[in-house]
Amino acid sequence: MMSPMKKLFKWIGIVLVVLILIAVFGYEDTAEKNAVIERYNKQNASVQACVKTLGEGVYSNKSLSWKLDNCNASK
Repeated sequence: MMSPMKKLFKWIGIVLVVLILIAVFGYEDTAEKNAVIERYNKQNASVQACVKTLGEGVYSNKSLSWKLDNCNASK
């Protein structure tokens, strides 16, 4: 049988591991989004217009990276 103090430390440990995992995966996602936004900002006006057009239509749920690829944006 575990003492109440051991249970408390066990739950604190579990919560810390979960929070660390959330932070790690959240940071990776942010870095990837920043790279895609930077790629968008480097494109000329016609590519940006193409991305905007795709964003308003049937493909509005697609990622910015997908839209850039389909507008023949440079990498």
